[in-house]
Amino acid sequence: MPNFDDVTIEQLFGAEDAENETPERFKAYFFYNKAYESVIAPLPIRILVGHKGVGKSALLRHAYLADQEQGRLAVWIQPNDLVPRISGVQSKEFNELIEEWKLGLVEAVADTILKDHLDSHLTTEDSGVLKKGARVIVDVIQSHLGKIAKEQLSTAKTNIVERFIQNGNVHVYVDDIDRGWAASKDNIQSISALLNAIRDLAGSQSRMSFRIGLRTDVYFLVRTSDESTDKIERHVIWLDWTNHEILAVMAKRIVTYFGENTSQKDILAMTQKDISQEILSRVIVPRFEGEGHWSRRSIHNVLLSLIRKRPRDLVKLMHAAARNAYKSGNKIISSSNLEQAFVGYSNDRLQDIVNEFRSELPNIEALLLNMRATKKQRRTAESFLFTTDQLTTKLKEVIGHTTLIFSGGRRVSAQSLIQFMYKIDFITARRESPDGRIDRQYFDQSRFLANEFVDFGYDWEIHPAYRWALSPQNIQEVIDSLGK
Repeated sequence: MPNFDDVTIEQLFGAEDAENETPERFKAYFFYNKAYESVIAPLPIRILVGHKGVGKSALLRHAYLADQEQGRLAVWIQPNDLVPRISGVQSKEFNELIEEWKLGLVEAVADTILKDHLDSHLTTEDSGVLKKGARVIVDVIQSHLGKIAKEQLSTAKTNIVERFIQNGNVHVYVDDIDRGWAASKDNIQSISALLNAIRDLAGSQSRMSFRIGLRTDVYFLVRTSDESTDKIERHVIWLDWTNHEILAVMAKRIVTYFGENTSQKDILAMTQKDISQEILSRVIVPRFEGEGHWSRRSIHNVLLSLIRKRPRDLVKLMHAAARNAYKSGNKIISSSNLEQAFVGYSNDRLQDIVNEFRSELPNIEALLLNMRATKKQRRTAESFLFTTDQLTTKLKEVIGHTTLIFSGGRRVSAQSLIQFMYKIDFITARRESPDGRIDRQYFDQSRFLANEFVDFGYDWEIHPAYRWALSPQNIQEVIDSLGK
């Protein structure tokens, strides 16, 4: 049985972000899904869109490592490589901004190739040459290669560079480009210009292929603000997960940690109950022993109720529960260890969306905290559930005593706030069928359910991940609310 110290927790459940994982461990537990197949397809542009925590960086990083292993030239570009191209957009016309992005990308690609493969850097003269366009990158690289004795370079790096000189093909990975996003008109214009620049550079003559990751909210603001972005729609890959896949992601991390060779295909073929009993039980009790709605429920039901269809949520929840197990001296995570993690996990998830979407609604924290139940509402069975009319009434009250202004100048109303909270997954759409089954819809699945002009017959519920943050003194009441 594992000893849940910090090192073991990281090795067992994986790092919370792909950038901080060792390549060996990362490749061992990486989960191959349909989105990954689309990312590595031999097409010039791939735009991976999803919320924070769904694994965009992980997919891009694995594709990048695969390129390296197969001897293809690939470069990894981050915001610090392009910062000079993002500043000062207020004074530029849109077409000028596109040209700035094109030059910035070309220079970043050339400089990264030189640094990673030739231990060299761009010169002022090189920058002047690169203004002619992407096709002269080959000339710049060849010029530097000719000045370096081949014995100074590894054979593998030399082969990659020489192959590039012959065919000019390079895969460009652009990650975290929306860092520091402020949802302003300038930001929207800048990202839109970037996407247009990539379209120009990915033409057949330049032989550059781009793989880029964008947050869902960034993509939608750009997509709805610039009519030219309809031309990139066919390049978009939506990264979303089923709960079964997320459970399989965690199971794969556990079996690879223990050195077992159960394949991903075999794990996916298992039922969730079997995954819970045969794999998760190695590290956590198979049933929840607490009271109320979850009493004696299979542990996977509890875990999957709390995540927002984001693999990182389950990783964070398991990390927190394992740390509690370590404090208790347990060799396996108990129900109480998991229950002790609920409030902290919920507070962190609420802080996540405050940080992520504050740029769009600066006073978002006040909005979300005001969604907590009143004393009267806490005495009812449905303090986290609302009809559209009930939610509208509550939001009108919030608007009456809270200053709420969207950054882009969009009008604040009860309906616009419902749309916003639905988009950020703070609330989900909910409809109960006559046989008692509950149909839940997330924004990524059905983005028009919160439409201002059409009522699709759905009610609304605050996602369980946030409920303890809104009602920290009522742990058991929150658990019981999940059965409503």
